[in-house]
Amino acid sequence: MVKPHLRHYQVVGRESPSEKNPEPTVYKFEVFAPNFVVAKSRFWRMMRVKNKVKSTHGDVLSCNVVKDAKLVARNYLVDIAYYSQRCGYTRMVKEFRDVSKTGAVSQAYHDLASRHRARYHNIEVLNVKSIPDHEVKHLSIAQYHAPNLSFPLLQRRTKAARKDRAIFVKKNTKRAVVA
Repeated sequence: MVKPHLRHYQVVGRESPSEKNPEPTVYKFEVFAPNFVVAKSRFWRMMRVKNKVKSTHGDVLSCNVVKDAKLVARNYLVDIAYYSQRCGYTRMVKEFRDVSKTGAVSQAYHDLASRHRARYHNIEVLNVKSIPDHEVKHLSIAQYHAPNLSFPLLQRRTKAARKDRAIFVKKNTKRAVVA
């Protein structure tokens, strides 16, 4: 598992109030982005596509980081759509095992970059949900569900006892200091 390079943001925004629409609808999107600037940019991209509202005619009401409740290893199902020049838009569902939603989505971005050459701006995360062990389909993830699971301890090095360690002291040397 790699430390996630993304954060989970909840961005809330709306169209600016006007005479035509004095009480506009408030929209909430969950976005995975490296920082809040990119999260807001992603929010306006979705607003422009889905609700036909541009950032020049809208307001961001809040942009908050969402924290995971408990850091426990879970199975995540990540629903993704990405664009490639070869195939156009492609939608896929992938399974990942991680301790957080953000980690699973980061794995998905790394996986798509390595296997399909899809970069961050061409990938859209549609849905992320935690699934129980019996719903996992891929063997690469199901192999971690065994009750008596053990991992090999590779490259074990015995640490020398404290009393056996040698202490090296630097000799006093008289060197000319150049100013």
